[in-house]
Amino acid sequence: MKKFFIAIAAAALLAGSYGAVFARCAPLIKEGRELLSTTKVSKADHDKARGLLDEAQKNLDAGDHANGVKNANAALDILKKK
Repeated sequence: MKKFFIAIAAAALLAGSYGAVFARCAPLIKEGRELLSTTKVSKADHDKARGLLDEAQKNLDAGDHANGVKNANAALDILKKK
């Protein structure tokens, strides 16, 4: 019985952390798209950031939120560098 409760607790923790990643994915992509249209960066950086944001959107659509966040953050790093 004790193992059952431990398994339930572990599942709840995993579900909670998954929701946190999901909640961050879409806003990061939106922020990246807004920065993409307003930030002045080189054409190469612009294209790379757009590709990363497109890939992040594909990850989000496929349910792979961890990689979506990773790609969106990489695009934001490119767009926010001065």
